[in-house]
Amino acid sequence: MEISIVGAGGWGSALAVSYARVFRQVKIWAHSSDVAREINSAQTNNNYLPGILFPDNIKAYDSLEFLRSQNLVLLMVPTQHMRFVVKQLKPYLRQDAILVHGAKGIEKDTLLRSSEVIKTETANKYPVLVLSGPTHAEEVAKSLPTACVLAGEDQSLLKEIQEKLMLPAFRVYTSADVVGVEIGGALKNVIAIATGIADGLGYGDNARGALITRGLAEMARLGVKLGANPLTFAGLSGMGDLIATCCSNYSRNRNAGIALAKGSTIKKITTQSKLVVEGAFTAEGAYKLGQRSGVELPIVKEILAVIQGIKSPLEIAPLLLQRQAQEELNYLLENL
Repeated sequence: MEISIVGAGGWGSALAVSYARVFRQVKIWAHSSDVAREINSAQTNNNYLPGILFPDNIKAYDSLEFLRSQNLVLLMVPTQHMRFVVKQLKPYLRQDAILVHGAKGIEKDTLLRSSEVIKTETANKYPVLVLSGPTHAEEVAKSLPTACVLAGEDQSLLKEIQEKLMLPAFRVYTSADVVGVEIGGALKNVIAIATGIADGLGYGDNARGALITRGLAEMARLGVKLGANPLTFAGLSGMGDLIATCCSNYSRNRNAGIALAKGSTIKKITTQSKLVVEGAFTAEGAYKLGQRSGVELPIVKEILAVIQGIKSPLEIAPLLLQRQAQEELNYLLENL
């Protein structure tokens, strides 16, 4: 079998390396011709996945023409680039194409989730599934044990794609809650910036634990308001991804928070690295989505103020946990 991946960043590259071990061939599209050339000639992608040797059955392209022969397409590009990439690839999609995206964010201008962006651009002609969860690219590429969730509306299609994507060290669970899985994946990046700020200021493990759980409450409140199942946020795309992103040294969003606490700026952080800090872009979209939905997102609000340069990390740090006393699980109790 063959599998095609659109996006040769860290996540797309890690999946390419993993599936090359079991698929006959993996085809991957890179926005940069230099990246495609490096993968094909040196079997590396040092800008996005350093230290990993690519199997020789991975073929990289800087054109999307190869999609004409592909049925299953994994869209592994950042949320803010998704619309642009889908516009480019849709002329090459087969009529029976199945699209699986792995983006974790909210489009800043439209406040749409990535699946909504894809469906809008393709006139809802193709099934769109979501692959999410605690999946650091560096560990996936090394075949370290990983579990993720595949969300979609068609249960028979979910089962079919689940079986294709399952690997010995890459376990895929299924979910019918597309909204919950996407909201969890998006907001956890913003919360990770908050925990990074707390870590950078030396606030300790207690503060990190509190921010993770109160961040979970924020993502669940917004998700439930948008139609998600509250129990989704106790799963891999909620608590699972939140813990991994808020605690790991691999986490770009947590590391961005630490850098902010040390005096850097988002502009400097995002220009110094080719890797995308999704939370820096998602904060504004999430905050506006909360306002439109009538949902309070106090942590997101404070992180957005830092990103916009309105407040310093030192100013917001005490505010992240200073909230009016209330029932801890009210966001769940109201919906059970």
